[in-house]
Parts: sequence; C-alpha cells; structure tokens
Amino acid sequence: MDIVFDFGNVLVEWDPVRLIEAHYAVASRPGWTAERLAQVLVEHTDWHDFDRGVIDGATLAARCAARLSLPEAPLAAFIERIPHVLPMFEASVAAVETLTAVPRGEREGGRRVLYLSNMPTRFSDVLEARCAWIARFDGGVFSGRVQQLKPDAAIYATLESRYGLEPARLLFLDDSAANVAAARSRGWTAERIDRPGRVIEALADHGVLAAPPRAL
Repeated sequence: MDIVFDFGNVLVEWDPVRLIEAHYAVASRPGWTAERLAQVLVEHTDWHDFDRGVIDGATLAARCAARLSLPEAPLAAFIERIPHVLPMFEASVAAVETLTAVPRGEREGGRRVLYLSNMPTRFSDVLEARCAWIARFDGGVFSGRVQQLKPDAAIYATLESRYGLEPARLLFLDDSAANVAAARSRGWTAERIDRPGRVIEALADHGVLAAPPRAL
C-alpha cells in the first residue's frame, strides 16, 4: 500500500485564526476580528487562486486589501510570513520519517510515501527550505506547481499518472471531507484526519505502522 499525505492539519498546523492573532495586528483594524478576517480572507476565491498558483502573494495582498478596505503592506507582510511560522505536528512528521527510514526497494511491497497538498508555490518553497524531512518523500504534488486544486479530479489524476499509482493501492490522509470523498470516488482508500493523533491511528488501522500504546 502506498501512502499519500496531505500537509495542512495532517503534517503541519493550518489554523488561519491563530496565525492572524499571532502575526497580524487585527486589533488595530476597527470592526475586524481574527475569526472574521480568516473567513473572508482564506475562504474566498482570491485565496483559492493563490493556492492554485495562478496569482502570487503580492497580487493576493493587493486584491484582498482592495476588497476588504485594509492597508496592503501589512497584509502582504502577513501572507509572506505564514510559511515561515507554520507549526509542525511532530508525531506526524515522525511517522513520515519512520515510513521512509529505509530505501523504497527495501520497504514492504516497495511502498511509496507521497504527498498531495493544496499549497501556494511560495509556501511550498519555504517549507522545503525549512523542513529537511520533506525531501524524504518519494514524490508528490503541490497545487500551486501544477495549477490544479483539490477536490477537483484533475489533481488526483496528476498524482496517479506522474507516479504510475494504482488507486486500489493508495491510502490517503486528509483533513477535508470533500478531499477525502474525491479520493474515494477514484477508488482510493482515504481517511479524514480530524485531529493530529488521528494520523498515527489511521496508519495503524491499515497495518502500516504499529498501533500507538493505549493510555492507562
């Protein structure tokens, strides 16, 4: 069985509200809260275009500043800062390191460990520079580099064709119900990750890693 990891809320924390609270002076903007800004910023087609790689961070900041009547420079600085401060889920990263500890040819069934993530190109570039463990993957697809976005079928097909994957041999871990449903519609086995500890549990459930010890 080949394993496919999402990044956001699977390997790294993606919590726009917490990021805004920590790295954007929303309190100085009358009428704004971190919750409201996160909703209108990240859940908008402008951000989806950023994820898809059809606009860059500067263009995103300009669009959002104009749409929301906010100063452009602080928004641009915030967007640029995000990939530098994203927290890692240490247990999930350790799972990747365990799964890739030996060369692929020595793994059970020649198992591959891959990723499929909606991520802007700037974010993926920074994370690859920050996180040596990303180089341990046997490959993967970031949305910004192929200008495709989950849950659209095209990005799943891109991963399959690029690596010659068999859908019936894939285990996909993602935090989005829509992304999980799209994977299952292609014949993938997919598990929704609704909390960090679920990564290890899902891998254990499918016999990929040893089950974590039970709390006494």
